Amino acid sequence: MPVVTRSSDIGLRKGRLICNLSHDDRLKFITEGLPTLVESARSLVEASQALTDNPREAAILASHADEECAKLLILLDIVRCPRARVASRTGPMMRWFYDHLARLIYAQAQRWRPVTAKQLRDYIDSERRSHYLEGEYGEYIMPNWTLFQRETALYVDIASDEDKGSSVDIADQRLSRCPGTHSDIV
Repeated sequence: MPVVTRSSDIGLRKGRLICNLSHDDRLKFITEGLPTLVESARSLVEASQALTDNPREAAILASHADEECAKLLILLDIVRCPRARVASRTGPMMRWFYDHLARLIYAQAQRWRPVTAKQLRDYIDSERRSHYLEGEYGEYIMPNWTLFQRETALYVDIASDEDKGSSVDIADQRLSRCPGTHSDIV
């Protein structure tokens, strides 16, 4: 169990504390926590399947289950990391543990079929860009698609429309969509 030495070590989002554990204590701590993550993902999937009359809400819960599964994969990568490198890799990997985009990429990567490690890195680099250019000549600047899908499914917000130069309320479009489909472009 991580030792709490400061008041800033108390509360949620304190996974970084495992960086200071010995290798054996880190493995034990992760092993003890994995069943909780598995149960969280399982219950979110079960709840999403029960919401047949609410497809948006079901898709949100399924997406959260994917993120919980990605947290499992991140922890398993820490466990698999060679002892000589684990001290330098645990901190960045625990930041991914709390980062929505990193977790969503982890989840998506399970569906990819890269042939080489370089191809996997290229896929990841493509997915983690904050913005990308769209259109025949790159005339449209679009936000990261993965985060855009997540955010528009969860929240009512205002989106900037560069063609009109004004903001538009996207709440009506959001309420009729499910995340994860390409038909939910605003």
